[in-house]
Order: sequence, then structure tokens, then C-alpha cells
Amino acid sequence: MVTSRGSSLSLPHVEVPMELHAFARSASVIACVMALAGCGNRDATSPAESATLVVTVNTPIPDAGAVKVSGPSAFSRTLAHTDTLRGLVAGEYDAVAANYATPDSLVSTVLTGVITGSPVTLEPAQTGMMTANYAIRGGSGALWVGKWGTVNLAEGYTSPQLAAAGTATPADTLGAGASLRNISGMVFDTAGNLWATDYINQRIMMFTPAQLASGASAPVVEFSTAKEPWGMAMDVQGNLWVSYYNGNYVAEYSASQVATWSGSISEPTPVLVINANIGPLGLAFDAHGNLWAAGFDVPMTYEFSAAALAAGGTVLPADSLVSAYLAHGSGLAFDPGGNLWLGTELGYVVGYTSSQLADTARGLPTFAQTGASRVDHIAFDNAGNLWMATETPDVLMLSPTQLASGNIVPAARTLTVASGERTFGLGFDVHSTALPLAPSYSLAGRAPNLVGASLAPPPSVTPHDGVTPGNVPRR
Repeated sequence: MVTSRGSSLSLPHVEVPMELHAFARSASVIACVMALAGCGNRDATSPAESATLVVTVNTPIPDAGAVKVSGPSAFSRTLAHTDTLRGLVAGEYDAVAANYATPDSLVSTVLTGVITGSPVTLEPAQTGMMTANYAIRGGSGALWVGKWGTVNLAEGYTSPQLAAAGTATPADTLGAGASLRNISGMVFDTAGNLWATDYINQRIMMFTPAQLASGASAPVVEFSTAKEPWGMAMDVQGNLWVSYYNGNYVAEYSASQVATWSGSISEPTPVLVINANIGPLGLAFDAHGNLWAAGFDVPMTYEFSAAALAAGGTVLPADSLVSAYLAHGSGLAFDPGGNLWLGTELGYVVGYTSSQLADTARGLPTFAQTGASRVDHIAFDNAGNLWMATETPDVLMLSPTQLASGNIVPAARTLTVASGERTFGLGFDVHSTALPLAPSYSLAGRAPNLVGASLAPPPSVTPHDGVTPGNVPRR
């Protein structure tokens, strides 16, 4: 040993028993463990101080929830069913019950949820609870068929009914009554409300999901129009677009306008009016936000660019499709691959590929075949099957194989409405997300492999021949 003055000091040697050596080593280990525990090694996920959150998810269909839980330290977890989240950092946790669309080969059911007990603040060693209650959204999980007659305004057919085809009694009905009624066009908004045009009685209507489930007769929104409304489309901002056949224009009603409508109202003033002197019927938005309008009086389909629509003012067509096959055009829909399909009241099904639409020299359609005496609105299901209203009691389904080959007679399936009335409007109620799609609401499925042209002989065309949609006399 060295003293403070630098001299050495000798200490006597002491013999330590082996038992004390062992005890000293054990005490050293214990002291190290205690030191580590006392130096911040008990993080927030240790059992002594972590929090627990029990999230109960009640769904009428197993594993059909979409509850997103978020919290401190960028915590995020999405739950399809009831779960217990352990080892959580103390703090505030919030949850959102997002809408859930069930997987289905034809048409998906939508579930909507409500959260209770959120947000919740968890302290260390505390257990909190949240509950999400889901229910099936009224009207979802069905193909809705707009009618022309006196029995029902529209009817809903479920996925099993569509798979079975044949003559079917609807699972849901809307607008039963004795007076002549008609739905010529329809579209579902992001909340599942059904918007519809009545071309015969010149009116526009809206029905809520609750009404779709209950079979209500009176819409929650209704107004008469000076001209004949036909096609409808909803853009990604929630603006409603309507084509007026004998007015030769397309009108835009803003999302903020639509949100204020309630009950029976006077005809609102559109925020934008586009001249379309082709007798516009079917409307559809492509994935780029461009609006397409089918011409009935002239064999043309107009394209209005997204930029021009946003700018407003005088909007002129950016381009157009011109072909005899487009005469008396009615329905429009884009498939998941971006190919454009049209139905005509001369019975043609017409297809343009996405590459054609992107080319300035578009030429003839790649596909044009007759499959029915008349084709009105068209819609794609989840598997890429194309359904067509025919102004008869039959709704025809063409498979992706048929759309690729051109052999569309006979149709792969035929759904016959039990009432025997004429079918016009079509719309799948399958999802809650805003999508740049036509009234068909085509969500999934594959794009038909359009390789090589498949063209039947074109029709004889006389523009402005005096024929009207559905052969309804001019007013």
C-alpha cells in the first residue's frame, strides 16, 4: 500500500475462509442485478409497469372488423377480431372502426362499425377497454337493378342469387308503389347512399342504406328536373355528375351542395354545366379523373379532361371516340385494367383497351359484339364479369373469357327478375372508399385480355334519327 507521502505500508496477511469467498461472489451478483434494475433497465414494456388494452370487436361475420388502434411511440395495430394488447407504453390510445368489405367472388358486403370507450388514457400497470360494434350496411352485398314498371323502383340481388342466376325474387326492394316508376341511372356514394335518376318522371332521388334495408318508398332527397336525367357518376371529391339527355348537357353538383340537400327541394343550380350535343346518357370517370360521356343521338363518346373539369368555365371535349358501333350509346364502365366498355341500345357491347384510350389515334374499338336486343347500364363484379341491363326482365352476365374471345352468345348467366318488368339501371353496392369509377363501382377482378380485334358487322347509323332512349316519346 502507498501512503499519501509516497512511503509504503505493510499490512499483515489475513487468511479468508472459502465459505466467505463463495458468499462474496453471490453478493456481488445480486448487487449487479439490483444496480441494473435501479439504473433504468425497467422499460415501459416490463410487466411491472406496462399497460394492457382489451379491444372487443363484435361482428356479424367472423373476422370482419377493421379496428385501427393508435397510441404513443407511433403504436399502430389493426384488429379484425377481439384481442388483448399487452406490454403497452402508458399514454392515450385511440381507435377507429373502419368500414370493412368482405371478400366475395361477385359482390362484397360492407360492415360499418362504432367505437365506444375511445380514447382511453392508460397508466402503468392499468388495463383499459374499448368495444367496436359492427353491423352490415343496408343495401350492401347486392347488385341493384333499376326497374321500369309499377312493382318496385329498384331491387337488390345478393351474391348467392347472382351465382345461381335463373328467375329470382329480390332479397331487397325499394320504392314499391302503383304509379309508373323508373330508375335509368344509379350510383352509390361513399356512405352507401343510392342516388338515382328517373328519366320518365324527370326527377333525381337519394335513398339511405337504412332505406335500402327497409324497402322504403319515399326518398330522403328528391327534386324534379326541367330536362330528362339519365346517367350518374360520382368523382373522388364526392361531386355528383348527371347527364341530361334532351338538354344535351352534363351537370356537376358539388359535394358541399349535396351535403345540404334534404327532403323535397327545388331543382338546384349546378356549379358546372358542360355542353354535350350528342344526347348524353352513360357517364364514367377513369382512373385519371377524366369524365367520359356516351352519346345516344350521335355515335360518339366524349372525353372531358380532369384539368378542364377542375378549371371550370367553358369545358370542351379533350377528345372523342367515333364509331358506328357507338350508335345509341347508353352504359359506360371501366374494368379494373382501365379498359373502357360501352353498351348500346342497338344491342352492342363495345370495348376499347387502355392503350387505345392513351393513344391519340384510337381507331376502331377492339371489341364489338351483339349479345342482346338492347343494352342499357352495365357493371363489373369482383370477378371481372360484366352484367348488362337489357330493357327486358333479363340481366345478362358475360364472363372475362367471353369478353376476351368475343363469343358472348349465349351469356354465361342470365338473372331474370321475378316481377317480369324491364331492367334499366345497374349498380353494385360493394365498398365505402371513394373511387374514380363508373356507376358500376367495379372494384376488383382482372382486365379482359383484349388481344386482336373481335368485331361484328357494324350497325347502320343515322345520327339524330328521332329514336329516344327506351323508345320513350319526346316530351
